[in-house]
Amino acid sequence: MRNLAVVTGTSGAIGRAIADRFFHAGYLVCGIDRVEVDNDKLDLFIKEDLHTFVSRNQAQEGLLSKIGDWIGDDTLDALVNNAAYQFVSQVHPIPANEMIKSYSINAIAPYLLTANLAGRMTPGLGSVVNIGSIHSRLTKPGFLAYAATKAALAMITRGLALDFADRIRVNCIEPASIQTPMLLEGFKDFPEKMRELENFHPQKRIGTPSEIAELAFQISSGKLRFLHGSCIDMSGGIACRLHDPA
Repeated sequence: MRNLAVVTGTSGAIGRAIADRFFHAGYLVCGIDRVEVDNDKLDLFIKEDLHTFVSRNQAQEGLLSKIGDWIGDDTLDALVNNAAYQFVSQVHPIPANEMIKSYSINAIAPYLLTANLAGRMTPGLGSVVNIGSIHSRLTKPGFLAYAATKAALAMITRGLALDFADRIRVNCIEPASIQTPMLLEGFKDFPEKMRELENFHPQKRIGTPSEIAELAFQISSGKLRFLHGSCIDMSGGIACRLHDPA
C-alpha cells in the first residue's frame, strides 16, 4: 500500500521542506501551487491558484478530480495546507479584493480541501495539518488581513476536529518568524535588523523550514494520535514575551 500526502504551497521554502520530509519517509507526494518549480520529490504537481479554486466551481471540480485520480484505489494519509497569502497595509479601508483573496487562500481553501478529501483519507489515521501563524493570536500594525485569516484557520482547525471526530485528525502549526529566502531577502541590506529580530526571540534565533516540516510529519505519522484539534505554538518562545515601554 502506498503512503500518500498532499501538500499545498510547494514552491515556497516551507512547502518544499514539508514535501521533502514526507518524500524521504517513503511517501508519494502531490504538490499544489500556482507557481511551478522543479522538484523531483513530487510524484505529481498540480498547478492551481487557490484563490481561483475557491471562487470557481469548475476549478474546484478540476483540482479535486486530479487529486482523486492520483489517489486511485488507495487512501490519502496526510494533507498539509501550507499555501498562504500575506497582504500588509496600515491604510484603511483595505481593498475588498485583498480581504477576499486573503480569506480564500488562507482559510477557505484549507477548509474546502479538507472537507472534500476527508472521505478519501485513511479512516482513523488520516491527518490534516494546517500551517497557521503566530498572527492568529498576536499581531502587529499592518497585518490585519493576514492575522484575521490565520485566526479563522485556527477555528476551522478546531471546528473540523469536532465535526470529523474520530474519522480523521485535524491540527494546526502556528510558527513565528521562519528563515525563508523571502524573509532573508528583506533583511539583506539591514543585517543589524536581522540580528535584532533574532535577539527578540528567547532562543536568539528564528525558526527553519525543516523544523516546521519535521513537526508536520510527526503529527501525521500516526505516533501522536491523541493530538487532535490542537493549534501548536512554534514561536521559539517569542509568544511568551510581553513588549511594553517599561
